Amino acid sequence: MKVVFVNSDRIGKGGEELGAKLMASFLYSLARAELRPDAVLFMNAGVRLTCAGSPALDDIALLAADGVTIASCGTCLDYYGLTDALAVGAVGNMNDTVATFMAADDVVSIG
Repeated sequence: MKVVFVNSDRIGKGGEELGAKLMASFLYSLARAELRPDAVLFMNAGVRLTCAGSPALDDIALLAADGVTIASCGTCLDYYGLTDALAVGAVGNMNDTVATFMAADDVVSIG
């Protein structure tokens, strides 16, 4: 099983606008790649990407429609006041995240 772990709404530590653009490009490409992960887990600021108003929603929804498990950290959604804004995927918890990581053959961390 391959898992992608998204722990930010940007890639890298340079310019914020560039980081957001890189993340959008990554998710666009991932949603259209021939090989897709089994799950994409969103944590910390990464949960913003699965919520209403995110420019990445169409790409994440495309992954979900293709059978990729999409889960956003419930504690993180609550922390950012986004629990009611979740637009794609399910609310996850740390127990499920740990179980998914431990069952995975490969975890790719993006953020």
